[in-house]
Amino acid sequence: MVSCSENNEIDYAVLWDDQKAIGIKIPDLLEAKDLEIRLVQDTERVSIFGELKTQNEVKVFKPIIPFTRGLTYEILVKGKVVKEISIPTLDDVEMIPVVESVFPSQDTVPENLLKVYLKFSQPMKEGVALNYIKLLDADQDTVPAVFLNLQPELWDQTGTQLTVWLDPGRIKRDLIPNLEMGAPLEKNQNYKLIVTEGWKSKNGLAMSSDFIKAYTVTDRDSVSPTPSNWELEVPKAETKDAFQMNFLEPLDYALLQEVFIIKSEENLEIPGTWELASHENRIRFLPTERWKAGSYKVEIETRLEDLAGNNLNRLFEIDLENNQSKESEEAISTIEFSVKN
Repeated sequence: MVSCSENNEIDYAVLWDDQKAIGIKIPDLLEAKDLEIRLVQDTERVSIFGELKTQNEVKVFKPIIPFTRGLTYEILVKGKVVKEISIPTLDDVEMIPVVESVFPSQDTVPENLLKVYLKFSQPMKEGVALNYIKLLDADQDTVPAVFLNLQPELWDQTGTQLTVWLDPGRIKRDLIPNLEMGAPLEKNQNYKLIVTEGWKSKNGLAMSSDFIKAYTVTDRDSVSPTPSNWELEVPKAETKDAFQMNFLEPLDYALLQEVFIIKSEENLEIPGTWELASHENRIRFLPTERWKAGSYKVEIETRLEDLAGNNLNRLFEIDLENNQSKESEEAISTIEFSVKN
């Protein structure tokens, strides 16, 4: 997919097949007579012979012989150099960015899904995300205006995890965007979240293939998570077995990494490691030291959300009333448990 960044720079993406660079995707408006591809060799420039074809509704220049790894090629339009492309060596292939995972990771999501997290193998070029992220419906049509165009984008400190919001104005019922365009997702419908090839990492290498995640949409989630309903698996004293919690539903991936602390009856934090299960519906705590018999509590920051943005204090759908404020809400919820011999 060819796309333009905010400065209208065209991305000429390399097309790969079986680790061979077999073509270059180019803008649809270019004609064969206006295009030239040349090999860069020191001070020499050698024209590359090939054909301009339309493939999957995108124009592709295919050389007679595949491009060679480690070499650089320049693209000319009407005699003017517009782009240089270097074909990565096999050593560079490990640096080619890929989408390693997406959250929610399960295949079903509520009709009022609020956020998606994308994790990449490399720090990515920022500010261009919505040029490469799209949602297709069951008819393979792109769902319009589904994602919120946030600038700056919501990247973590490593530059490898991006938070993408579905438009809250379309999710919240009775708001103007919702009334005019409807909700982004429809119950019982199937969708594909696609991150398209060509998105470059900060080291200048581009994704060489699309990433696709399929989702089926279920009912709206209009209930806040309730810790008192969670299922606990409590270890025995004098072991280093895991303490586990089953949320009975998937919760927000990023927040699950941040909101839990276990404390002893002396109110001291228990050192250890939290591990999130697949599908984000369970978590376990592995203590550094053996459990001692006694009473414990899990402190949970109430900003923890489900997939629809409902936190432990209130529903995302419902605005706070005038006489309420975030300061008046409970910041911490607790679950108590006992470790026995």
